[in-house]
Amino acid sequence: MLYSQVPAFSASDRAMLELLTCTRGGRLAVVELKADEDIHLPLQGLDYWSRVEWHHTRGEFPRLGYFPTRELSTETPLLYLVAPALHIHPATDTLLRYLSPEIDWEFAGIDERWREGVNVVFRKRPEHKTKRGSELLNRAAS
Repeated sequence: MLYSQVPAFSASDRAMLELLTCTRGGRLAVVELKADEDIHLPLQGLDYWSRVEWHHTRGEFPRLGYFPTRELSTETPLLYLVAPALHIHPATDTLLRYLSPEIDWEFAGIDERWREGVNVVFRKRPEHKTKRGSELLNRAAS
């Protein structure tokens, strides 16, 4: 299941997540997409990830009708950041280095012709992660 434009609340602030999905194992995954160069990509993704994590730890997604046929994992959500490979802000790598090691993230640079079909050109993961699955992006790339 894939949900787009998911409302996410934090105190009195309201935001809309690009995409919210879960892996085959039931782990939530936040997907933040940018079509153009945007310095806010990592921080916006982090903001949405923290909102999803907050709601997830309180068991709110099943209660609100999300993922009705799936048992959600208790693991923290995954964070996927996706942008065209030639339109990535130069500060993105620097910002990604400051994300907490507790956040399981992956950055995917996609082919410039993404409107015709998504082809992952490269992936970047935290340096401290030596082994982890890329369930969603591997499915998208195949």
